[in-house]
Amino acid sequence: MAFNIGQVYRITNRYLEIIHNKDIFSKPVSSGNGLHIVGMLNSYVSIPLYNSQNAIGIIFEQYEPSKEREALFNPKNDTIISKIRLIGTFNPINKNFKRGIDYFPTLDSDVFTIEEKELEAIYNSTIKPDEATLQIGNDIYFNRVNIFADPNVLFGKHCAIFGNTGSGKSCTVTSILQSVYLPKDRLINTNSKTLKTIIIDSNEEYSDIFNDNNGKPAWVSLKNYSDLELSHKDLSFYELTQLLKEDSPNVIPYLKSAVKKLKGVDNVDEKIYYEFSQLQVEIENAVPLDNRGNRDNFTIGFLKHIIMRIKHFSSDERFNAVFNRTGNTIDNFLNSETEQVLILSLRVANDILALFVYMISKSIFNYKANPANRRKDNILLVLEEAHRYISTDSTDQMNNYYIEKLAREGRKFGVNLMVSTQRPSEVSHTVISQCNSLIVHKITNNRDLDFIRNTIEYDDKSQIDLLTSLKQQQALVLGEAFAFSSLIRIADAAPLPHSETPKIFTNE
Repeated sequence: MAFNIGQVYRITNRYLEIIHNKDIFSKPVSSGNGLHIVGMLNSYVSIPLYNSQNAIGIIFEQYEPSKEREALFNPKNDTIISKIRLIGTFNPINKNFKRGIDYFPTLDSDVFTIEEKELEAIYNSTIKPDEATLQIGNDIYFNRVNIFADPNVLFGKHCAIFGNTGSGKSCTVTSILQSVYLPKDRLINTNSKTLKTIIIDSNEEYSDIFNDNNGKPAWVSLKNYSDLELSHKDLSFYELTQLLKEDSPNVIPYLKSAVKKLKGVDNVDEKIYYEFSQLQVEIENAVPLDNRGNRDNFTIGFLKHIIMRIKHFSSDERFNAVFNRTGNTIDNFLNSETEQVLILSLRVANDILALFVYMISKSIFNYKANPANRRKDNILLVLEEAHRYISTDSTDQMNNYYIEKLAREGRKFGVNLMVSTQRPSEVSHTVISQCNSLIVHKITNNRDLDFIRNTIEYDDKSQIDLLTSLKQQQALVLGEAFAFSSLIRIADAAPLPHSETPKIFTNE
């Protein structure tokens, strides 16, 4: 049943304040789903409005009145005040919830707790029978109340998942993807999906998350960095100069002449494969001879930098995916009629990973920017440990270019991002600011907490303070994909990613 926990005594444009009824406030009651403390912090309340609807709010702060305000109250009685943030209006007759408030409660209005069945009705009212819905977890206080997201918004307008290491971030990514691709009965009101997913797995955690008793499904493709093909032939000449960190007007003509000769065409941007190591040979061959038939030492001197960079890329086997391959793994996957998920297991150094991600994101953008591919499957690009390769500290002009382009423009092309990181403050602010929905696990770093407060647009930034005390698998969900910001327990993932905390001491 619902309990009267107090009355409204102050109303502002941002919140309400209520004086609690001490007869019931802060007492444990049974809801049929365990014991709950009446009127506790972060619980939901209901306030009747004059039009037979109820304003729904969340208690976000509680305190005792200061001495300057004690004249308002009987000094012989202890008084507790709660601040309430209103989140929407609920119609108890048709069981419909609407985000936002048209009319405020009046002073002295009674404030009631919300019953479990009413809270469930509020969440269920956001489900439309003709539109897809994704269950992502349960309310942390009422674990039988399911929490839903709109998958067309969650995957269609970019989303971000934040959390300290060990907070459940990788399991959340896994749980959501399994809900889409495996028969978990959490994706409802849909019989089909047009979604291809590419996972940048920089810690080799996701290789088995879709496996069943028969191993890896045929619709999943797994590639590690030695299998990857992202040929340098797809680089424009400008990108090549940026990669080689060369912009000298004395050097560029030698490079351009060498590329044209190796490609056999006048258009230096033509996508034709050539042996990358031969660039060095062709550049050196273009150096004029002196009177004795030797290469001019002065010219060789100012070409030394670009020659060393070419040697670096062509001789380091870790770069083979780019400089010793002719194909394009991304194009092959996107054109496949059977493969739905591509897991790229890329445990490599950050500088190499940044180049791979640049080539991957460029391939995706160019594929979807082609009008012939616009109506094909939408693409979800999962960026795991994103701070490693789309960092705000990067001085390389190439690193973030296409990821940021996808963040700004990808939605209209059918390309969407899922950004997962333990250090949101170190990820490109352009990318994070474009994420319409957030799932935030435990965060303790003050810089990251401040970044979330200052970057993310939503109603109550005081909820950020809750992030430091969340348990594993608990998260604050907010943004356009959700009915309202909520503290939830994320649905279990099975199989789990390879991200468990190792046991150092055992009794074996």
